[in-house]
Amino acid sequence: MNNKNETLKWINSLANNKISFENGIEDETKNRGIYGIFVIDTKLNNEYCAYVGRALNIYSRFLSGSKAHFVKLKNGNLNNNVINHALNNADKRIEVRVLEFIEFSYQNYYKDVQYMASRECYYIDKYQAINQCLEQYPDGKNIDKNVWQKEKHNRYQ
Repeated sequence: MNNKNETLKWINSLANNKISFENGIEDETKNRGIYGIFVIDTKLNNEYCAYVGRALNIYSRFLSGSKAHFVKLKNGNLNNNVINHALNNADKRIEVRVLEFIEFSYQNYYKDVQYMASRECYYIDKYQAINQCLEQYPDGKNIDKNVWQKEKHNRYQ
């Protein structure tokens, strides 16, 4: 089945594999957890973690809706100077990776949400300690309790 996502089409139209996703993100088999957006400098052969985030659906977080990272990038309104610069620099690529897959225990909503937020903070701390990932901070929870409860119900039916 052909993917009709316009932002993904835009990404695929960019030259030299400018933006790439780790295997499992586009087909949504590796889809929940903590992700990183890395800028790869091909000339200097190094990488920089520009952003760490968490998502219940990484594909959607990047490609669906007006608040999606790469929808904003395509439209010129992503608030991250490192990523914006990389898009317009021939020697740089942007790569999205899953840093940690998160599986909920579905025993306690608050513990599951806190665990995911805590793991995001761990990676932000890790990269900020080496002066990367400096244009961000974690937001509040990003899974509503009713969504968590529905997933729990579906899992244990």
